[in-house]
Amino acid sequence: MSTQHNPAASQPQKRSGQFKQRLLKLILFCGFFILFIFLLAGQDSRTAANHKPWHPDLTIAAFEPDGSFLALPYSYVQQHTLANTTFLAKKPDGSKQKNDNDTFSYKVIEQNAQQQLIRTSLRTSRSITIATYQATAGTVTPIKSTVYAIDQISMAAVLALVSVLLLQLIYRFIRRHSVKDKTN
Repeated sequence: MSTQHNPAASQPQKRSGQFKQRLLKLILFCGFFILFIFLLAGQDSRTAANHKPWHPDLTIAAFEPDGSFLALPYSYVQQHTLANTTFLAKKPDGSKQKNDNDTFSYKVIEQNAQQQLIRTSLRTSRSITIATYQATAGTVTPIKSTVYAIDQISMAAVLALVSVLLLQLIYRFIRRHSVKDKTN
């Protein structure tokens, strides 16, 4: 009895293998993409220790006596004295529309008797700025600000694509050398 090779039977296996490879590449691309977005934003983050100027979109919550709040740029807070406001939040969190497209929110992370650690988020059409600062009734001390910007997306996509292609080349190189070693 002779065994014949049926090319039609191997087609579904070949397609299944191609699908798995493409799915793996897609998963790797997405993973690298997310990783590079966070790495790029982290590289550009500002802290008091790294002595970079604070991001222009670093926004501070200034609270009025009735509990409402203003979302003010840190540069404005540095240059102006604010009357009838405090930087200590009465509520643990809050949010508001700043403009038609911008949303500002704050959250008290830690609270002591006379100071609070507050995290703010300003979402605009071009970026998300997350800031953490120490607040007392009359002062604000920034601790960290991070911006996730539109331009980081394209850079992260390019880096993710290059990473997947490099992994593919390394895999092919290793596979070829292991096949050569088996034949020798």
